[in-house]
Amino acid sequence: MRRAAVVLLLLAATISAQVPVAVDVADHVRGDFASRAGEQALNCDVTPLAALANFVFLFEAGYVFHVSQSLYSESDGDWMVFTSIHPDGHPLEDMSLIDRVPRKRAVAAGSNFDIRGLYFLGPGSYSVESTLRDGRGRVCRKHWRVAAPALRADRAVPSKLPPYRIAQYSPIVWPDMRNPDDAAPMRLAVLLNAAAASPRRTTIGSVDRERILDALTALLEHLPTTSIRVVVFSLEQQKEVLQIDSFQPSDMNRIADAMAALPQATIDVNVLKNPHGHVEFLAGTIRRELEAVGPGGTVVFLGPTSRYWEKLPKDALPEGQSRARVFYVRYERWPRLNLEPADPANARQHVVDIGGSRGQPDIISKAVAQLKGKTMIVHTPAELATAIHRIENRR
Repeated sequence: MRRAAVVLLLLAATISAQVPVAVDVADHVRGDFASRAGEQALNCDVTPLAALANFVFLFEAGYVFHVSQSLYSESDGDWMVFTSIHPDGHPLEDMSLIDRVPRKRAVAAGSNFDIRGLYFLGPGSYSVESTLRDGRGRVCRKHWRVAAPALRADRAVPSKLPPYRIAQYSPIVWPDMRNPDDAAPMRLAVLLNAAAASPRRTTIGSVDRERILDALTALLEHLPTTSIRVVVFSLEQQKEVLQIDSFQPSDMNRIADAMAALPQATIDVNVLKNPHGHVEFLAGTIRRELEAVGPGGTVVFLGPTSRYWEKLPKDALPEGQSRARVFYVRYERWPRLNLEPADPANARQHVVDIGGSRGQPDIISKAVAQLKGKTMIVHTPAELATAIHRIENRR
């Protein structure tokens, strides 16, 4: 019966990468990967990955096994990786993970195959044991320690995982919106700019896409709301990609799919015929969303620095002080390359560069400034936590 459970576990690993090993079969699986007399060693290197906080306030840690491509032929099978993580002083929180890695998931890096695995950790210190076994039965083992210090962001936003807790890694983390909050709830609209992190690029990289999605999860999880609208748009394509009028946590998958499906290497010919269409599109989107949330509501732009630097015409946006509050959480890699041309517009005073990158206003920052809102440039989780705290307090 245990053997059948292990087989099912390995089949699951082929679908969802690393999967947790159930407690009732963990010892059996551990025994299957235990050292044996006469086993053949696999010549490999292992790089433990330090625990780094991400934009959803979780620590990501993991490993990379490096094995020579010369050891394998096209007919060789998959690799299996079994990893046990032990929180110091908390044996009941131990977790084991298993992963079947097909050839197509291994990254060719120089003369090696790199086999990577990730997991989430709460604050604390841990010991980790990981074993890789290839299709020929050869084995590579590694033991190391990893520490996840308390997040600097804790005072503004709590860590998503309690200390000494371990969780399966996922590139998309759904927001947990059940936690009560003392702040007054708001009608919220989030306008997500689906664009590359660098204005020089047209393709959204997987790492930057995950960071933007994590930042969206953090916003929706920690801002108290009575209603949530999410609009995904592309200034480059001059179009709305997705609109969700009543957001639910499971909608994160729809947002991720919409971003991934967005054509980034090509531009529609109609867009090329209308080189200033992004200005009209942005102005129309802002007017609609201000009306949708109504006076006293909150509109938050989220995304990387735009490649556009114009200022919207003065009459393109509504006037008056009774409209919604407007914020721009602008994600930038660190350090930032300043790619902006000279700009005489007086919008700089509305940009709050939390990380000190001296970022200049892009087209969205200038629109937000026209609406007497704030742009907050963030590079790190701690800076994102500060931005969320400011939005929550409407300042």
